[in-house]
Amino acid sequence: MSNSPWIKIAPVEEATDDLRRAYDKILATRGRIPHIRSVMAGEPLVVEGFAYFYPDNNYACRSIDRRLSEMIATVVSVANGSTLGGPAHARQLAQITGDQAFAQAIRHDYTRAGLSRKEQALLDYVWKLSKTPGEMTQMDIDGLRAEGWTDPQIVATVHVTSFFAYMNRIAGAFGVT
Repeated sequence: MSNSPWIKIAPVEEATDDLRRAYDKILATRGRIPHIRSVMAGEPLVVEGFAYFYPDNNYACRSIDRRLSEMIATVVSVANGSTLGGPAHARQLAQITGDQAFAQAIRHDYTRAGLSRKEQALLDYVWKLSKTPGEMTQMDIDGLRAEGWTDPQIVATVHVTSFFAYMNRIAGAFGVT
């Protein structure tokens, strides 16, 4: 089995117009074009939009920190069964925290990772949103507020959760490993 995506990607040197602009933006921040971005080359404006959601800028979130964003991304990826996302975000979490055991605990069973009640509530929300989005209620939001999460933090959580649900599906659809 090949490690290449299952769809044609446009190499940087072949990119023109909108795709060239998108690739230039990504190259300026990342220094390379990851496959998870280039598999969407058929829709250059989508690729360009990706340039705003990178770990370096905490996926465009200011109300939560990078540690929490990577915890969310890891839990979402596990909930979605992503073979790419779970390990990748656990690695990012380990780098940020300097704690490989903690990162692996989040990946394997976040409920046993020794989280605070507040963080546990947030990741329970992330799990539910990932697994059963049609069952979300206002009580879920009220529960987060009761644990001390602010509305901007809840918005950031939903953004990161949804973004990685999307990215996990792109990786799965096109065989990005």
